[in-house]
Amino acid sequence: MTDRDVFGGASRREFLAGLAAAGGAAMLPLHASLAQPAQAKHHGVIDVHHHFWAPEYLKAQVDWENAHHVPHFPGMEQWTPEVSLAEMDKAGVKTSVLSLASISQGMWGLDAAAATKVVHACHDYGAKVMSDHPGRFGLFAPLNMIDVPSSLKEVEYAYDQVHADGIGLQSSYNGVYLGDPMYNPIWEELNRRKAVVFVHGPNNACCSQIKDGPGMFGSIVEVTFDVTRTCASLLTSGGLQRYPNIKWIIAYGGGTLPFVAGRINNFFKNAKNLKEIAPNGVTAELQKFNVDTVNVTNAASMAALLKFLPSSHVLYGTDFLYFRNDQLDDLDRRGLSPKVKAAIFSENAKRMIPRLAKA
Repeated sequence: MTDRDVFGGASRREFLAGLAAAGGAAMLPLHASLAQPAQAKHHGVIDVHHHFWAPEYLKAQVDWENAHHVPHFPGMEQWTPEVSLAEMDKAGVKTSVLSLASISQGMWGLDAAAATKVVHACHDYGAKVMSDHPGRFGLFAPLNMIDVPSSLKEVEYAYDQVHADGIGLQSSYNGVYLGDPMYNPIWEELNRRKAVVFVHGPNNACCSQIKDGPGMFGSIVEVTFDVTRTCASLLTSGGLQRYPNIKWIIAYGGGTLPFVAGRINNFFKNAKNLKEIAPNGVTAELQKFNVDTVNVTNAASMAALLKFLPSSHVLYGTDFLYFRNDQLDDLDRRGLSPKVKAAIFSENAKRMIPRLAKA
């Protein structure tokens, strides 16, 4: 098999060039971001979508990519906390809540025991980063989600030992969405803990090897569709109704949710189990979600988002190091009131995660 077979007609070099174009400024050499920053225009911002690479996670991802002839994203192997801090200082971001980037094949095809070792290593690494840089980082701790008993133990470890700010999940694991009944014991425990759950898009098997066509790859559109599917699954399974104490943050502005919520409503508004899954209506259930601002800071997307959700449900995120804080400037251009901007930039995050107000 040639590079062009794997990368949808593009060579490995052409594919990486496409990644660089998609990432824009994020593709600058990481050492360049360590230069002395200019005076930041913004202050006290909280970024709820900011990635980190614990060595064990990086190894698992790189090993999987090497085995499947998938190129590595430029920069992830150079990431350090100092790289994040330089970007944060330049933009006026006070605190970034760390979470894992997209994961391939559930948990890289690992079994539950091996995946748990990676997850615990990420917990411990995230805790060290928080300890080494007080007030600058939070943590959405991952779970393996391929085995419920071990995932429940990871919840206990994340909260009681690591003191994580919430849980960071992928929207699906090997095609299993978060509304699947197998996950109910996990939701019961997270509901009991009144957890914040951040939901990110995975590297889905359907698109990881560039089956979307020449010049395309799964991260462009597929991750947004995947988080939409998981939101719909949480609705139709009744999960949103049964676990009201979980505070969900959905990446990428909720995916396509602001655009397809009406369609979902039209299909389920006359469902026989409507009173069970959505006693106040389908739209009211979907409006329980909180979302971040990653790649929805353009005029059309933000207008749709703020028509669908109140600004109190919108939190700032970058998706660093794939994207950077020029998204703050985009939001400045949207004509939002100072009150709405303050809510999105930090106040909503402080309300959901009170520790951040004291950081």
